Amino acid sequence: MTTPLLFDMDGVILSGRGTHPGVYRAAAHDALREVGVDVRTRTPDAEKPTDTSELLEPLEAVRYSPTVDDACSRLGVDRDAWWRVRERHASRRTNARVRSGARPTYPDVDALAALSADRPLALVTNNRTATAEFVAAYCVPGRFDAVVGRQPTIESYRRRKPEPDFLKRGLTALGVESGYYVGDRETDVIAARRADLEAVVVDRPHVDLDAFAIEPDHVVDSLDRIEAVVDD
Repeated sequence: MTTPLLFDMDGVILSGRGTHPGVYRAAAHDALREVGVDVRTRTPDAEKPTDTSELLEPLEAVRYSPTVDDACSRLGVDRDAWWRVRERHASRRTNARVRSGARPTYPDVDALAALSADRPLALVTNNRTATAEFVAAYCVPGRFDAVVGRQPTIESYRRRKPEPDFLKRGLTALGVESGYYVGDRETDVIAARRADLEAVVVDRPHVDLDAFAIEPDHVVDSLDRIEAVVDD
């Protein structure tokens, strides 16, 4: 069997480094409304309106931090329930941006057609599973044999790259033990090494290879160049 390939999504398949921060801000408010919190007026059980601006900042942030726990507690919100809802709304909004063309794929994703013809491919990303599955089906249908992303839990969020968990799940889903991981960040290289994969970095405009503390095994300037690298 020809060498399996695992691909990152953000910055490799989808243009740009990651989900637009505005998606998370809007999703945070979507989720608060859904769990019954009107941040414009008062927190649950409060006797008078409360200034919630300082509580919103961690909830609107791109990344999870322990300050989310405190904000949810002060708002009277179950953190895990709110996080699941925020993740769902973030995927809904992200998928809509992809569908509208606001966030397109890179032109060289056409290379996946030839790559998938004689080898298994997996899409493995820190992004949400619901978005990864949508992108695989909507943008590059039939190219990926497996899709792995994060589940809508804090525990799954903590297992993101550079931890190797998602990459190992991708290998298991493909039924293989070795291959290449194609990414665009230093964390992708670290995760690949920890999962015993060779690391390929696509040198997109946002990539600064000089800032990497660990060198990838291969660097390409386009997905069109990958076949030559992995079959060398």
